[in-house]
Amino acid sequence: MKTAISILAFGLLASTTVHAQVVGEGVRWCGDYGSPAEDMPEEFGQFAFLVGDYDIEFLDWDAEAESWGEPRPYYAHWNGRYGLGGRSIIDEWYAPGFGYRETSGAGINIRIWDAEEGIWKTAWHNTATNQVLDLRQQVLEDGRLHLWQVYPDVPERNIWFETYENGEWARIEQARDEDSGEWVNSVSLYARPAECAPLE
Repeated sequence: MKTAISILAFGLLASTTVHAQVVGEGVRWCGDYGSPAEDMPEEFGQFAFLVGDYDIEFLDWDAEAESWGEPRPYYAHWNGRYGLGGRSIIDEWYAPGFGYRETSGAGINIRIWDAEEGIWKTAWHNTATNQVLDLRQQVLEDGRLHLWQVYPDVPERNIWFETYENGEWARIEQARDEDSGEWVNSVSLYARPAECAPLE
């Protein structure tokens, strides 16, 4: 009888699409997000969507269907809060497998709004590479909040953020098509608010 129940349970699990919980403990702030400093300009709110705890789905572009494909069977974790007395946004990234796989790293962005230049200046630190990247973000003519890398220079990527009314958001990345030279969709990091219950 136990064998039959086990086989039935396994069959039910196998037939259901489940996103594996693949980040370890201690990766959520659960409400401890701080607040912006009172004298920050309106533009400081451009990254307010990052503030919170989010589970991240990886969506690959299906060129044949011309749409985003099904999510990969795992997710990462991304959270953001106000830091440095409310004068920056600090967000952490935990790659799939963090806390379980030695090769899976984590990273942190420190985003500071430069009011004189009208641009976000960001330092990205990653435990997997131990390299510091110099990034910039700005709302460009298309109305999107774009991201690009200053050091080391990576010219063949086009990245921007999209926000949605339900509190979800995405980081969209494009790459150059080798044949046409046009930008084509590549990967979407799709963020959904995470439940702040303790991880099992």
